[in-house]
Amino acid sequence: MIRIGKPVQLLEWGQGTNTTNQNWTKFAEGTIEGKPRCVDGVTNVIIAIEGKLHKKNGADDYVKIMQQGEGMTPASQKWGEVAMGTLSSVDDSSGKTLLNIALRGATKLGKLVK
Repeated sequence: MIRIGKPVQLLEWGQGTNTTNQNWTKFAEGTIEGKPRCVDGVTNVIIAIEGKLHKKNGADDYVKIMQQGEGMTPASQKWGEVAMGTLSSVDDSSGKTLLNIALRGATKLGKLVK
């Protein structure tokens, strides 16, 4: 479940030829902006990160969204996968970079529980 209001990490698939150099690596951290919207079965999430986007593998647009204590690691300090989608667009505005990620799979959204 994606918790709105909780920080996120974004991971990209490595560019390589074998399993030692082709794995998921973190390329950004940020927060979810606004409320994700669902249009025609595709959930669009906007994530704001500080500074510029620095992706190493420009050929692959797939992105994993991770949150602490979520996914397969409930109530722990580990980061767990909550969604996987494709990077649709990148917009720069006032020192922040807004990433629009399209989630085509079933996605459950929830508010941050304190």
